[in-house]
Amino acid sequence: MNFIAQVVWIFPKFETIYLFYIFLMGVAAFIYVKVMNYLQNKQTSVVNHWVEFQRYATARKCNQQELNILHSFYDHLSEDEREIYLLPENRNKLKNALYRYFLKSNTNTTEKEVDLFDKLFRSGVEFKKEILSLNDLTVGEVAALEADGREELTYVMQKTTDELLLSMKGLSKDLLVPGKEAKLYVFRPSSGGYLLEGTVIRTNESGVIFHFNGRIERKGESHLMLMDKVSLTVAPWPPPDEKKQVLELDKNKLLFTEENIDKQLDVLKRIAKDQREHNEKRFEMKETPTAFITMSERLSDRGILFAFPAGISSEIWKLQDLWEVSFSLENGPIFHIRAKMMPTKQKSDLYLLRYVDADETVRKSLYEEIRKRGGVREVLT
Repeated sequence: MNFIAQVVWIFPKFETIYLFYIFLMGVAAFIYVKVMNYLQNKQTSVVNHWVEFQRYATARKCNQQELNILHSFYDHLSEDEREIYLLPENRNKLKNALYRYFLKSNTNTTEKEVDLFDKLFRSGVEFKKEILSLNDLTVGEVAALEADGREELTYVMQKTTDELLLSMKGLSKDLLVPGKEAKLYVFRPSSGGYLLEGTVIRTNESGVIFHFNGRIERKGESHLMLMDKVSLTVAPWPPPDEKKQVLELDKNKLLFTEENIDKQLDVLKRIAKDQREHNEKRFEMKETPTAFITMSERLSDRGILFAFPAGISSEIWKLQDLWEVSFSLENGPIFHIRAKMMPTKQKSDLYLLRYVDADETVRKSLYEEIRKRGGVREVLT
């Protein structure tokens, strides 16, 4: 007898419990999909928040170093805080959070933190203001109190014509001794840093009173120019190769064929025709870049204004990409700097040499030489 034929096939009964198992599997799959979507959206959201924050900071003229500082600040925020602080109506919350972060962090210089606050939160009108008195400071402005070779972050709580009430948050007690001479550092993106000299006169639980003595010193970021005339030597760069030789054939060995003579006669006929029609421009010599000596009208650590001397065409700036300008100030070093030449917008007879290869060392050296000679704030255009 066939064994398989004797097997009795019994099919399992469908129990109600199976519906519950299917339901649990469906719920698990649903939760898995939701969790994966949440994680993916969270990662995308984090990236988008930083991109938005970076775009805002870049629009406020923050440089790469300042963007790196902001990235560190951004990394320590929670997801909810990142979303809240990016809203335009929450700029004050962002400002307070950044201030608290800087108070706890010792990674950055205090002046760099002040500069960053000014770029991020200064209004468009105030952006271009210079600091000439306490009237030009605003309540809530972040500044740095400098004394004993240290700088510590603070902000302006109240002000009068010659006194400021500064916040004590973050200030060391030994920096708050009445009678201590100090300076207050503030910043404006358009003109740079300023040091307001004064004295700490009173302190209490709410703050410190800083008395301003009226003296303001510029510090960093600003550019100075010298109005005194300085002799300049300007030459095309790179210089023409003096070793380059022109190959000429020995005229005594030239072969005068009938064909050559015919061609020369045709050329002579065209020249005669142009001369009869007064088309003299075809015979003018083309301008070539050439070295010249002139005097500066204004000289700064970023460029030089000058006028072309007699005998030098003002059109030669179009024929050369780079120029080397050489000059020295009295009892100072000699500078050799490559520059681009261009006309100014205001005066047609003045041209600008804008430095292109002056590194920070050269620029600071030139800045100091100009400062020692009574340089004033730069205006080149």
